[in-house]
Amino acid sequence: MNEKPLIRAIIFDLDGTLLDTLPDIASAMNKALAEMKYPQHPLEDFKGFVGYGQTELVTRALPRLYRTPQDIKTLSQKFWDYYDLEWSINTKPYPGVLYLIQLAVARKIKLAILSNKAHYFTKKMIRHFFRGAMIRHSKNPFSVYSGEQSGKPTKPDPTIALELAKELKEAPANIALVGDMPVDMQTAKNAGMFAIGAAWGLSSKVALRKASADIIFDTPVELAAYLETKPLI
Repeated sequence: MNEKPLIRAIIFDLDGTLLDTLPDIASAMNKALAEMKYPQHPLEDFKGFVGYGQTELVTRALPRLYRTPQDIKTLSQKFWDYYDLEWSINTKPYPGVLYLIQLAVARKIKLAILSNKAHYFTKKMIRHFFRGAMIRHSKNPFSVYSGEQSGKPTKPDPTIALELAKELKEAPANIALVGDMPVDMQTAKNAGMFAIGAAWGLSSKVALRKASADIIFDTPVELAAYLETKPLI
């Protein structure tokens, strides 16, 4: 994409983009694995497990010989139970994220979240971490959001991204999709949106470039500075 788009709305990924959730995900999964007498994983391994929904996370965490439907189902439930208790222990916004949100709100850029995390946890995290007071605003700016839900396609399928675009009342060409994983860049391309790579997250610049990111930023503050160069809406 050669021309800079007029960004009227931004759809953010959640894990690895707005929130550093990996330590709590890894802790809950390792406790579930230990309960089932399976090997646990170092934190770094989980960077390759996340991004494609809970079923894929569980499948990748299991030893290859035990990736049966029953074991996946059992481990998934145990992970859910542990994660429901400790999803907020170590999770926090990346440095500069709250400032980025504040700036976007001030410039009247509409905001949404699209995550492959279970919708239940997506909703809890949005309400917990992005309350109005947290960003010096009167209300939570993420009234439009979607997490993984039964019967609905997940990223990189563009269906939900396009549904969010309709809720935001903006054309896809005027929406930036910000994410840290190749799946986010693929979703943006599939939906006809501007793909912004968040290199501060769990993936690499190389991977984001290969996934055809239109532009990549090293920090949320750099993205905020980019938004400041855009005309006020």
